[in-house]
Amino acid sequence: MPEAGEREGVASRARRLFGRGDGAERIAAYSDGVFAIAMTLLVLDIVVPDGSTSAAQVLAEEWPSYVAFALSFVIVALAWVGHHRRFRVVVGHDVGLLWLNLLLLLFVVSMPFPTSLISAFAPETAAVVVYAAAIALLQLGALAQWWYCWRRGLLAPSVDRGVFLVVVWDLLPVIAVFLVSVPIALLWGGEPAMWSWAASIVLSPLVGVVARRTLDARR
Repeated sequence: MPEAGEREGVASRARRLFGRGDGAERIAAYSDGVFAIAMTLLVLDIVVPDGSTSAAQVLAEEWPSYVAFALSFVIVALAWVGHHRRFRVVVGHDVGLLWLNLLLLLFVVSMPFPTSLISAFAPETAAVVVYAAAIALLQLGALAQWWYCWRRGLLAPSVDRGVFLVVVWDLLPVIAVFLVSVPIALLWGGEPAMWSWAASIVLSPLVGVVARRTLDARR
């Protein structure tokens, strides 16, 4: 008599064995390393130019590089903090989550390029559009990953719809601000678009507070 495993089709047995598993510690650990490398690479764009006559001259000429580095570092750092917090409640994984996480990490490791571009050519429209798109894609990747975990039942039982929506509303303001800045750059130039990014400083905490109070009121 064949065993139960032998009677089971190869394809279904492979899906059962490799398609879904418990825990997500390896995904989180791998992601931590990629985030760390990406954040380190951001600093490589900061150099002292040849032929500089004084520190004051370097600071005066290279300040866009410092601002671009600081902004990108903060954004990637916040993305890592969010990733770390979300994965504290991810209790399972499947192939789809693996690929979505790799997509998110693709956006993370790509950040040095738009950072270099905007530090060299800001406020040119093309540089601003590429940078804004990179930030929006980074946050959209995080949102897609969170939504997938919710839909696939990969989150801890304690994560109810309210907690799920709180995280969604935490991610949306930055996505909205940087996406809206793209048409602003195309219509009115890169400088107004860059100034519009400051709206995320106000919108992110404001939307978070309003979302939490609204969700609490509906309970």
